[in-house]
Amino acid sequence: MKRFFYYFIWSIAIVLVVYLGLQLQQVLDERTDMTFNPIPYWIYVTIFPVVIGLLLRTPKFMLERKQHRIQGFDWSKFLAVGIPAFIVLVLSLLPFLPFENVAYPEFYSRISLLLFSSTTAQTIAGLVFGYTLLDSFKSEERGLQETTSDLFNAVMKFTPK
Repeated sequence: MKRFFYYFIWSIAIVLVVYLGLQLQQVLDERTDMTFNPIPYWIYVTIFPVVIGLLLRTPKFMLERKQHRIQGFDWSKFLAVGIPAFIVLVLSLLPFLPFENVAYPEFYSRISLLLFSSTTAQTIAGLVFGYTLLDSFKSEERGLQETTSDLFNAVMKFTPK
């Protein structure tokens, strides 16, 4: 029962943070329409999903840390999953960085249509990066050889074979 309440309280906290975050996103969207300055909105749209990804993994991370089961950092998982997600986040902010007369690579013009047509790419990449950041800490129960995350395993369970 104690474990149920632990996860239930975390769920309520995550829902509250998501609700408040969406309210703030709405305010930033309205302010962008008034000031014609999209930089704060795009920074928020890029960073907020990372926070949600961190929050999704935090309950289990806290339990592992409390039980002293964290044994190191899984660099292969972080480099294979976290860094590509982080690159997507950086690419979405690239046009807003104060670089003058920088020639963008040719592939960027094709990718930018995907990144800026909606916030889906930033949301998915942010969730994956935030979750992977905390999931890359190795626990003794998972062992040193396991490199797939709980999120990946959950997705694979529901993938048709």
